[in-house]
Amino acid sequence: MNLRRSTVVAAALVLAAGCATEEPTSSPEGEAGAPGAIHAVTPGNMSQRVSRRPRFQWNLPKRLSEPTLVTFLLAEAGTGAEPVTDEARERRIATATGLDASSPEALDLWDPPGGCVLTGEVRDMSQLAPETWYRWRVRAVASGTAAHADFYFRTRETSAVPEK
Repeated sequence: MNLRRSTVVAAALVLAAGCATEEPTSSPEGEAGAPGAIHAVTPGNMSQRVSRRPRFQWNLPKRLSEPTLVTFLLAEAGTGAEPVTDEARERRIATATGLDASSPEALDLWDPPGGCVLTGEVRDMSQLAPETWYRWRVRAVASGTAAHADFYFRTRETSAVPEK
């Protein structure tokens, strides 16, 4: 009986050792404890009453510390109590590429760094819409690895731009 039990335990250990575990490549919720994930610094995930001209900042995991490609996407995700999470129902506001060389962990949409290519409606906007949910995504690629993460925030009602 002991031999049989030992054999079963040994077989379970061998099977467990042979199973590869995959490191997460993204954390849609931006959880602070998720290893290998991109983390939102500002605006924080699910933040409310965010400036209508936010400056975006994130942290890349160590394995992406020397990225060869960093892209940023901003999409309008509704005005309800919760953000729309269906990408097909969102409206893309901005896409920024070329951040890897100039600013791999931050972006100001109204003052993009040199080398950044910024496209989308944001180029004609002085600020984001009031009391609106937005989804922002960061995607980073480094030698042999990549990750992306989505974060949500809701803007405040008050203007971020002085009225003329």
